[in-house]
Amino acid sequence: MLKATLQDVQRALTHARRGRVLLLVMASALGTAVLARLMLRVPQAAATPGTTVAVVVLFGVLVVALVVRARRAEWTEPSLPRVALWIEEQTEETPTHALVTWAELAAAPLSPPSSWDSPSEGLQQSANEVVTRSANSGALARALSRRRWALWRGPLLFVAGAVLLLLVGGKRQPAFNSATVGNTRSEGPAAPGATGSSAGGLGRLRMRVEPPRYAGIPDSVFDDASSVRALSGSRIVVEGVGVAPHATLAVVGTDSAGRAAPRVLRTASDSLGGWLLRFAAQDVPLALGLRRGEASRLLVVEGVRDSLPRVSLEAPARDSVFREARGSLVLEARASDDLGVASASFELVVSSGEGERFTVRTVLVGAQRYAPPAKRASWRGTLDLAALGLGPGDVVHVRAVARDAHPLASREAGSSETRAFRIARPAEYDSVAVEPAPPPAVDSSLLSQRMLLMLTERLDARQKRMARAEVLRESLRIARDQQKLRLAVGDVVFQRLSGESSVEHAHYAGDGHDHGVDQQGGKLAMSTNSTTGMLEEGNDSPIVAINKPLLEAYNAMWDAGRALEQGDPRGAIPAMRRALEAIERSRAATRLYLRGRPPQVIVDLAKVRLTGKDTGQTLPRSTRLAVPTLSAQRDARLVAVAVEMARESATPNAERRPVRDSLLLLRAEALADDPAFAAALGRLLDAMGKGGDVTNEFVAARRVLGNVRRAAVQPWSSGTP
Repeated sequence: MLKATLQDVQRALTHARRGRVLLLVMASALGTAVLARLMLRVPQAAATPGTTVAVVVLFGVLVVALVVRARRAEWTEPSLPRVALWIEEQTEETPTHALVTWAELAAAPLSPPSSWDSPSEGLQQSANEVVTRSANSGALARALSRRRWALWRGPLLFVAGAVLLLLVGGKRQPAFNSATVGNTRSEGPAAPGATGSSAGGLGRLRMRVEPPRYAGIPDSVFDDASSVRALSGSRIVVEGVGVAPHATLAVVGTDSAGRAAPRVLRTASDSLGGWLLRFAAQDVPLALGLRRGEASRLLVVEGVRDSLPRVSLEAPARDSVFREARGSLVLEARASDDLGVASASFELVVSSGEGERFTVRTVLVGAQRYAPPAKRASWRGTLDLAALGLGPGDVVHVRAVARDAHPLASREAGSSETRAFRIARPAEYDSVAVEPAPPPAVDSSLLSQRMLLMLTERLDARQKRMARAEVLRESLRIARDQQKLRLAVGDVVFQRLSGESSVEHAHYAGDGHDHGVDQQGGKLAMSTNSTTGMLEEGNDSPIVAINKPLLEAYNAMWDAGRALEQGDPRGAIPAMRRALEAIERSRAATRLYLRGRPPQVIVDLAKVRLTGKDTGQTLPRSTRLAVPTLSAQRDARLVAVAVEMARESATPNAERRPVRDSLLLLRAEALADDPAFAAALGRLLDAMGKGGDVTNEFVAARRVLGNVRRAAVQPWSSGTP
């Protein structure tokens, strides 16, 4: 039993010592890998990565050899007397050395074969007591565990630290913004000859995209990517090695000649001897140009605009007029957003009064908050007409609004179409039983003139506390709504006079048409030579009473729109009030009740023939060259790139970076207005990165522009001589 116990402890100690040697070798290898990674970040070493790696590997092999040589004594197993002495030292408070004495006598070379069993009865009994006491109390097992941890602790901690450094240094986070050339993603270092590979004089480049915090998107890191997509407002960090290059940033437009002058970016030095620069992504593509000596590089950042939430008002489905302000309506809406809807509600704009005396108030109902933001959201609310305290003539405009998590307070919310609910006035009811014609369809999303006036007055009151750019943005938004309402009023006028819409074609004096009105400088005026008989009926006729105030409202809306487009809300208020007064006069005019639809007027061609003002004679025109279209210009640039690429292909070891940069710039310009052409150029760049013939990709890109036509080929015939 004593022999078996000593041999078990001997094997355990041997395994612990050999495990330490293996951990030391592993630590030396991992330390060499960490050293190689750090060396490659030094500009001088990064210039020749192959040589640097070879030197570091040779150094690592030398270190491993020295460790093995220094620790080879630990690979051998300890002697039995040394094991017995270690047991007594670790398990006995006052060692009696009985076990080690017994082991020395038993292991003596001149001892008889039976010495394992009977060196002496007293000594053997004392040795058995030491082993039995240490085994039963667990002291021997604890001593072995402490010895193993003491031998392995240092090397094991070093190995764990080295592995952590390698994992953190090489970790790539999941990308929302794809580093793309065409439709492919760059997930790592580009292959030799690929579009994203580094230029020799600038070394390897790393781009880090840091999206805004509200988006909830992790950062993305791309190595040697020529084109990346980033959310507008993201911070772009470009890192490199060596001497900092000259960096310029330019906005890429649809027309190269119309782009603003590029601005110079300042580069900063990092802690490892490299360089970095930072800039923010915008809503439009940006071209970052880097130049160091004769070497140059072009990086394109495709800005992705943060879209507003898409909102749809499901219920109620249409406008309505109520006799009394009683009852309630169920409101239902849906919204979706690419980053998530953070809040949603129903907005009620209640307008009361008439003419110059009116009040407007805004009420929010059914407000909801979503944490975290939801990609799709639906919510419900209730419109209680009695709780709003409505009176006769009051109008309630209802729309659903939703916002994402964008922190800017002035950011516009996503809104749905507007529903209008009006409480009828007592004067609107009469006892005449008629069969009225159906009213013309009017876009229910148009805001009323009264609401636009309220928004303009509110903007005028706040403009002293707002920046000029913000005032201009709000003013242009109101101007767009004013233009929609003005066009709707114009449609009503022309439909009443001729049954045609004012947007079908332009109307002006002497155009050969008789509409009863003329368009002069954007405004409408009564025609003095009309054949419709509108003026012949007199100024008291119902037709004049209804349409003349609408013409005044149309012209006043024109003046208000001009002032709003110039960012002058105060100058637009008088014109908007005149338009509101004119609309009220038109509503108070005599009403015509028609029994059924009016008959369709057939034009008497014999009566109207040769009544126009056009003589049919034109002045001779000079021949002018056709202005090249945008597609033709892009086609010419694409052909020039193909010619340059063919010239470079004929030259061995030619640098194709200018060709790639030209295609990248052309693709960035086409992203906004011609995505099909941009996708074709992306496939062309992918094919160039893979190498080989790219003629088919060039032809496919030209066909997308529509400038390549296939010619019909006459078939061969055996009967042809």
